[in-house]
Amino acid sequence: MRSARENSFLKAFKSDIQGRKGETDVRNILAEYGLPSHHDIVLPTRSGNPTQIDHVALTPLGILVVETKHLRGRLSGDVRNDYWRQTLPSGWSEKIYSPLRQNASHCAAVYEIVRHIDPGIQTLSRIVMTGPAEVAPELLSVVHTRETFAKELENLRNNSVSELLQHAWDRLTEAAKHHEGLRKGTTLSPFA
Repeated sequence: MRSARENSFLKAFKSDIQGRKGETDVRNILAEYGLPSHHDIVLPTRSGNPTQIDHVALTPLGILVVETKHLRGRLSGDVRNDYWRQTLPSGWSEKIYSPLRQNASHCAAVYEIVRHIDPGIQTLSRIVMTGPAEVAPELLSVVHTRETFAKELENLRNNSVSELLQHAWDRLTEAAKHHEGLRKGTTLSPFA
């Protein structure tokens, strides 16, 4: 019989493996549509704390910031709330931090870097569900499946990126490289 600590470790390990699978799925979708992208980047927030972002991609509409979730069961909640609920087929459920709120902080970190190029540059938040979870109707307006995400990218396929957006993307790329040390807890001077 496993201890509570062993069970907790096993749960976290399984979650990490599933999360990586979902992130690989989204990475492959972005590559299929030929969008310049970065994966698993770390940027500072306004408070100076690091935030890990699953994916960012350059699109003709702006910088796409993607939070990937690989969940099972049923996902329900209100888009305005800080927490949603994941209910498994066994009936067990738990609160999870809203991926929408989580990605809002990611978008803010990206915007903090690209706004210096032009404050009108858009950061576009997308939540992509790669697992078999059923998404409650009230969340469908903000949660994409692999299929709906791919369809959105298909619609962007033949559009060109403005010079301004390309410049913002280059700045974001430099910032991601500059702040790589945040992943390891290293302190760096602010990116200017």
